[in-house]
Amino acid sequence: MHELKRRNLTVIVHVILFLPGETHEMMLETIEYLNHSNIDGIKLQLLHILKGTDLAVEYQKCLLDPAYTGPAFHIPDADEYIRLLTECIQHLRPEIVIHRLTGDGPKDLLIAPLWTGAKRTVLNQIHKYMKDHDLYQGKEYYG
Repeated sequence: MHELKRRNLTVIVHVILFLPGETHEMMLETIEYLNHSNIDGIKLQLLHILKGTDLAVEYQKCLLDPAYTGPAFHIPDADEYIRLLTECIQHLRPEIVIHRLTGDGPKDLLIAPLWTGAKRTVLNQIHKYMKDHDLYQGKEYYG
């Protein structure tokens, strides 16, 4: 990334939360790593499982095959996602511009999580949660 900055390019990373097998600690470690990287912006969203993808096949195996040995899938509900997302935001260096807080897969292809189909509702819930709990970007960032 330092080469990109030397060329005066803006660096924006895309972080997908709740990857198969990813723990809470791992997600916060990613934020910590990025805090010490030379980035300008970040896009945060959770994993979407879409019809017709290899990921969808793995997800179905995880759900239906008792002999499945691949990584565990954990699909958070909206409340869990908002809690984790806002924890990430609190730990995020204040100078990093947030370009995205959630995503929404095409509704006709979305297998999980279905609640992401109401993107405006999710964004409003994030805003309310942060306001109600006096949370803001960098609140838990200590350099």
